[in-house]
Order: sequence, then C-alpha cells, then structure tokens
Amino acid sequence: MKFSKLFFNLIVATALVFSFQAQAQAQTQPAEEPIMELLNSMADKPEDHKAIADYYRKKAGEAREEASLHEKMKDKYRHSHAQMKGMAAGKSTQKHCERVIKLQQSVAEEYDALAELHEKSAKQ
Repeated sequence: MKFSKLFFNLIVATALVFSFQAQAQAQTQPAEEPIMELLNSMADKPEDHKAIADYYRKKAGEAREEASLHEKMKDKYRHSHAQMKGMAAGKSTQKHCERVIKLQQSVAEEYDALAELHEKSAKQ
C-alpha cells in the first residue's frame, strides 16, 4: 500500500513539474524578431531589402561596440590591475578580451557584408 501511494505521488509530482516547465517555456520564448518576419517573406520589395540592410548595419554597430568595450577592458587589465600583472588571471583576462575583440570585429564584418548585399538588392 505504501509503495503504490508513493508511486502515485511520484507520478503526480512528475506530471506537475513537466506541465509547469512547458508553461514556463511557452511564456519565456521571445516573440519572433521583425527581421525574421522580413526574411520569412524573402524581401520582395526594395524597402524590405533596405529594412534588412538597416538591421544588419545596426547589428554590425553593436558588434563594434562590444569590441570597443573589450578593448577598454583589456587596457584596464593591462594598466590598472597591477596586482594581476604577470599572474595567470591577468594574462587570461587580456587574452579573453583579445579573442572577443577579434570575434566581434569579424561578426561586424559579416553583418556589413550582409547589409551591403541587401543594399544592392534594394537598388535593383
């Protein structure tokens, strides 16, 4: 009797957890971004291509801002944190920033290339 009651409670608890988890996921999933709506319609009109190009230019700017922020952080680690100088932590934080800078610069270039492609399509 105890085993069946315990088993029943376990089943009910599991079902509740899964239902709450599913509900939480449904509420936390972001709405589709407007850019995805434009891309899904495949940008048939020049103004669609212009809007997509503007979106990619904005994303390129955000990537450059992130690169700039990490450039400042790298300089802080290099100059302001003397206690970390020569330590593994100080070197690894600088290397982290250098990797992020390169990555974000590359991301910005990719967004610029996509923007340029859509700008050309908007002019056709």
